[in-house]
Amino acid sequence: MNWLVGKTTNFSRSPKADLSVALENMPLEELEKIVHNLRVELEKAARFVSEQEEELSSQHQTVMELEKQLKTASKFDRLKLEVEIASEQEKQNMLEATLIGQRQNLQKREDTYNKYWQILRRRQSTIDNHSYKRSRSLKSSSDRLEEQSRTEDLEDSETSVKKKNNLRPYLRTFWRKSWLIAGITSMTTFVALFVSATESQVYSGNFYLLVEPITSAGKLTDPTTLTRTGGVPNEELFALDYPTNLAFLQSPGMTSRIAQDVHNKISQKIYRKDFARSVPAIWEDLRENLTVQRIGEGKDATKIFEVTYMGKNSQEVLAVLETAADTFLNYSTQDRDTNIKAGIKFIEKQLPSLQERLNNLKSQQQKLRQQNELIDPIAKSEELLTQISKLNEQVINNQSQLDAKKKLYVVLQQQLKLSPQEALASAALSQDPERVTILRQLQEIENQLAVASAIYTSKSPQLQTLQGKRQNLVNLLDRKTRQILNTNSLYAENNPSVLAFQDPTRLKLIDQLVDTANQIQMLEVNGQSLSIAKNTLESEASKLPSVANQYSAMERQIELTNQILDKLLMQRETLKVEAAQELPWKLISPPQIPLDANGRPISESPGRKRTIALGAMSGLLLGMLLAVFLEKRRDIFYTSKDIQDIVSLPVIGEVPYDQGFSFSSNLALELNKYSKPSESGREVDSLAKSPFLTAFEVLYAQICFFYENQPVGAIAVCSVESEDGQSTVASYLAKTVANMGKRVLLVDCNFRNPQLHDWLNVPNNTGLTHLLSEQYSSQQVIQSVPDNSNLFVLTTGIPHSDPSVRVWSSQMQHLMEELNANYDLVIYDCPKFLDSTDSSFIAAHTDGILMVVGIGKTRQSLVQKAVKQIETFNLNVLGVVANHP
Repeated sequence: MNWLVGKTTNFSRSPKADLSVALENMPLEELEKIVHNLRVELEKAARFVSEQEEELSSQHQTVMELEKQLKTASKFDRLKLEVEIASEQEKQNMLEATLIGQRQNLQKREDTYNKYWQILRRRQSTIDNHSYKRSRSLKSSSDRLEEQSRTEDLEDSETSVKKKNNLRPYLRTFWRKSWLIAGITSMTTFVALFVSATESQVYSGNFYLLVEPITSAGKLTDPTTLTRTGGVPNEELFALDYPTNLAFLQSPGMTSRIAQDVHNKISQKIYRKDFARSVPAIWEDLRENLTVQRIGEGKDATKIFEVTYMGKNSQEVLAVLETAADTFLNYSTQDRDTNIKAGIKFIEKQLPSLQERLNNLKSQQQKLRQQNELIDPIAKSEELLTQISKLNEQVINNQSQLDAKKKLYVVLQQQLKLSPQEALASAALSQDPERVTILRQLQEIENQLAVASAIYTSKSPQLQTLQGKRQNLVNLLDRKTRQILNTNSLYAENNPSVLAFQDPTRLKLIDQLVDTANQIQMLEVNGQSLSIAKNTLESEASKLPSVANQYSAMERQIELTNQILDKLLMQRETLKVEAAQELPWKLISPPQIPLDANGRPISESPGRKRTIALGAMSGLLLGMLLAVFLEKRRDIFYTSKDIQDIVSLPVIGEVPYDQGFSFSSNLALELNKYSKPSESGREVDSLAKSPFLTAFEVLYAQICFFYENQPVGAIAVCSVESEDGQSTVASYLAKTVANMGKRVLLVDCNFRNPQLHDWLNVPNNTGLTHLLSEQYSSQQVIQSVPDNSNLFVLTTGIPHSDPSVRVWSSQMQHLMEELNANYDLVIYDCPKFLDSTDSSFIAAHTDGILMVVGIGKTRQSLVQKAVKQIETFNLNVLGVVANHP
């Protein structure tokens, strides 16, 4: 029969295998559309997960900031912060719990897409083992950030697709309204043609000037080459200044001169009398219509100027061109020679004053040398600075030695406890032999007295004799001491250490103390000498900077004057050679106006092409704007692609218009035409191949493909306007799935306008209203559709006084759960989505909404309003079915 039903006899037992077979037998265009829709849904889910993750990160940051505030808060504020933290943590936990399911759903979508992508590639005979790179996964945010670098190519392709999608609705609009755009464009173009035909005709003429030599020989004979480049042409340095010359040739001064010459020619009756015009009038036309441009641009730029002029009178145009040619050629010779001679005259006028200034500077420099007795003040200044630097080093070294000696002197003095004079005296006394002998004898007597005092009494003759000897030695020692001190001109105050005997060690220290004192005196004298020499040099050096500055200034002025003088002399010789140049501009094409075969000047409309182009462009733009305005005003969808581009919902099914299927007869019989055998096998095959029936098979296949890992058990079929085909889609989809062996229940929830019982030829005595308001079981009111054992219907029943209240009841929710458990698929034919909230409640307890949109009928604004309501209620949308009523 058809490609899906005929291959799915065991659909309920092995859905994956049957779906793979169905994909292999599905038309390639339908499979490509399915893969495209899968990708759109996958991208939408990925964006939603990304937004949720960003919100979770922001929530986590908020909790951390509140916890920081809690650490430093007062007792009064702590309670408030703790309550706020608990509330924010609860929100965070809810977001985390929600994200787990969303990430799992995203992963399932990715796996599903990869399977169908491989099948599509295999059927297209392309080898592609690459699968869709996930933009989100169940990993942490940091891991996902690392994977973003590997998905740049995918993101670039997504961005380009979005940009194209933004333009596609307009392109389709322009295609549909091409007749309108073409008509308006043709009309405005015709008007532009008519306007351009009425414009005044003008004559255009031109001539060409060669402004530089063409060949290398011409360059080598140019005096500029001979004088400035050593005979080697250098176009980069000495080429003609084209921008300046072009601006000058079109300047007011040049055009005024041409206008005056043209007027003079006319006055002399070279041309007709009625041709004469005033100079200002001619000048005004010249400024507007005379153009001078270089032929070519960039690397293709030539050395030729093209001069063009347009006017209403051919004779005036020719006169202007001839006058301009003469004026430009004169400019290239006379004006140039005048400028060169003026330059030579200026240089010769400047040379005497420069020479006199140079001589004065040299005289002042010589006088400055003689006054200060130096040749070069800068060298002298450097020499003095070097000497001062050396003296500074010597002063520092001398001071360092002086400080060291003073420290040593203090240490020696502390050890000896003697001054330098006392040290000399002590050394002289300790080194005199006679005094040393007396000291030894005195020491012996002292020892004898100590022994005798232990034996004899103080009055014994022996002790008195020893005391007498001791006294004599003491007197002798005193006399000897005074004699030594007087002899050496030394003195010793009341310091016992001076008179004491000094051993060799102390004598060495005394010698070192005396030597240190002498060195200190010598270093102090040397330091004073160095300071005097340094001050003298510094005083002399302080006078040199002013002299050096004067000398340097004079030297710079002399050098600068010499350079200027040399350049002027060289430039004078260069200009003299260039003054002899005889290579003016050449007229390579004389002034002329295009002539026809009869020799008459050819006229043209100056703005004809521009007027026609402007008319065509304005008509095209006006037609496009009018086309967009008309379609926006109708506020409908023209194709299924408009739905996806404008509403951003995936179109998972498209039902074509077929006159052979209608509800004028029994729908149950109509639905069974393609499932029951007929006497005419051709008729059955014709119905089975109908695009209308195939569309519902494709629709169900799409739903299965999207939710392969999460089977769909309940669908809410909705629409926003009447006659969108909502009940048609629900009925045929139910019958299609039932013929695949599934137990399908079709529920009529449209209490205001129930239709299914009439279409399916079943009674409507009891139905959904009785299940919600009275004590009925579902099996009592559910009816089977004639000639189809797998298709069941639950009609609305006799309308209740307030059925909407019942729809929102918990009883309705329990009933839906019961129906989902008893049937493989439950399809709810809901009321108009925007008429009440019944559809939203029913959709919230199903696997998703199947929105039916009538092509060429349903208003875009209502669908957009419904999408906003779906987003507000956070309802799941399976997709959109585009119905062609």
